[in-house]
Amino acid sequence: MEDHYGCERTDRANNTGRDAPFDTVAVMTNLLLPFTHGIDVSAITYALAFAQRFHSTLVVLSLISLPETLGTRKPRLEAIQQSKDFLEFVQHKAARQAVPIVRIELYTHHPARSIRALAQEMECAGILLFVHRGAGVLLATGEVKQLLEDHSLPLYIAPLPSNEGGFPRLRWLSGWFNR
Repeated sequence: MEDHYGCERTDRANNTGRDAPFDTVAVMTNLLLPFTHGIDVSAITYALAFAQRFHSTLVVLSLISLPETLGTRKPRLEAIQQSKDFLEFVQHKAARQAVPIVRIELYTHHPARSIRALAQEMECAGILLFVHRGAGVLLATGEVKQLLEDHSLPLYIAPLPSNEGGFPRLRWLSGWFNR
């Protein structure tokens, strides 16, 4: 079921095979926004607007992946810096829009497992996931797929539009003025 934001809510915990009525979203208190890489302004803006619309606190989770190989226990410095940048950027935008947030930075070997555990621990009403042309946004595509396999957590999946074509209405409007 899609709302007017174009976000699809999947509630597979009800085991009916159908989407839950969208009215259940109104009782949200916490929404989880997970991040592992690739700061995307449109996804962050969307997440903040979604949280604001439903009077929710946005739990902003930045995961820093630890290497799987033995002997290398330290994360990449670039990953740490990107995590800090993401958390600061979201905090700045949230403050401007008066959206309450909780910032969490977590070092992990298993991002999808950590996302699930934190969503349950923080009693999140759902997890916000973003995709663009079949690829994960803010999370790796594999991490999005792992979360989709778990049927116990509500997911809010938002496909982000392509910016290649610009705004068709503005293009049409500019053509009209050029007559």
